[in-house]
Amino acid sequence: MHEDELLSSYNYELPESHIAQVPSIPAHSAKMMVCSINQKGDCKTKDQIFFDLTESLNDNYLLFLNRTKVFKARIPLHNVKIIRKSGKEIQLLEGEIFVYAIQSQTEFECLVSDSKNFKPGTKILFNSTTTLHSLHFTENGILFKIEGDQIFSFLEKIGEMPLPPYISYEKEKEKRYQTFFAEEIGSAAAPTASLHFTPELVRKLEEKKVWFQYLCLHVGLGTFKPIYEEHIADQKLHFEPMLLDMQIWKTIADAKKAGKIFLPVGTTMIRYLESLPYIWKFLKKKNLTSPIDSTTKARRDDLTDPIDETLVAEFIPEQEISDAKILTIQTRLFIRPGIPFYLTDELITNFHLPKSSLMMLISAFMGRKNLLKCYQEAIDKDYKFYSFWDWMRIRKEN
Repeated sequence: MHEDELLSSYNYELPESHIAQVPSIPAHSAKMMVCSINQKGDCKTKDQIFFDLTESLNDNYLLFLNRTKVFKARIPLHNVKIIRKSGKEIQLLEGEIFVYAIQSQTEFECLVSDSKNFKPGTKILFNSTTTLHSLHFTENGILFKIEGDQIFSFLEKIGEMPLPPYISYEKEKEKRYQTFFAEEIGSAAAPTASLHFTPELVRKLEEKKVWFQYLCLHVGLGTFKPIYEEHIADQKLHFEPMLLDMQIWKTIADAKKAGKIFLPVGTTMIRYLESLPYIWKFLKKKNLTSPIDSTTKARRDDLTDPIDETLVAEFIPEQEISDAKILTIQTRLFIRPGIPFYLTDELITNFHLPKSSLMMLISAFMGRKNLLKCYQEAIDKDYKFYSFWDWMRIRKEN
């Protein structure tokens, strides 16, 4: 078995001092390592700052940004009353519920601090009007139903922003954990590669006629749940919903025809873009591509014909799709070495946790050895890792 296929091959040692606890100020002043991969697969690096994108990008580029909005996914449990299915009442002094997926206005999936306290049939009383009901275990957690409120309203009142566990919690940091262009609420974590896009930076890029496309993939367990299978291909990622405007097929076809360089910002936008060829085959099988013009259809078919149907079944689960202009589609695309890129030309990303699916995604684009070499160079140069600080731009030379 090749090393690229093994979980243990994606480990590295990071000194704790390299984990950023606060964002850079201004956000676009963070360091950015530019990694250029030549045709032989060799990597050269150059140190810049994020704002230098205004000098290197032009009207040949199409940037993809995630407009998802993070909700207050952490529900702290301090001295709350729990009524078990048997009717026994207990007072829970401390605990937490982490909401990772919203199913409806009243139902949501969660991880809990201690599952024995939240078995199906349990009720959590927050006040005289609001109760959470534990319905049943799911593949990854527990499905709850809220009574007396709607979930987003409830979370806004008592929830906390889901800062990653490696960032010490402070109320002041919450407002920095959201992009300024966030619109569609539904994420349990921020698309962190976009946090360094400031209004000033976007304005400068627009002046240079850089194209922007704002898409939406809601971040959940598929992004941050750890990989545990040593043979990584055996791992199945959790589903994450993406909002799909059917106009995107023509937008992408026209942009590719015009020779635009596709630059997704962050792993969520990479997964959105690279899910599209699989989704096209899925929709075509269901006869849901009829509204698309024939020229665009032909371009999509040329792109997707080589895709193995077994990969479509692995990455795009069977699901009910309405015949509408804007669809909600579940994807669990797991890009790893051996899975091709169809639309991504360059990418912007941050430095990721060891043994994470995100490391595997970036390795598929630039090579695992190149990635680990760049990570060690970044450590040696005192780059700051993870959500709040420094970044990588990875490009391939023609």
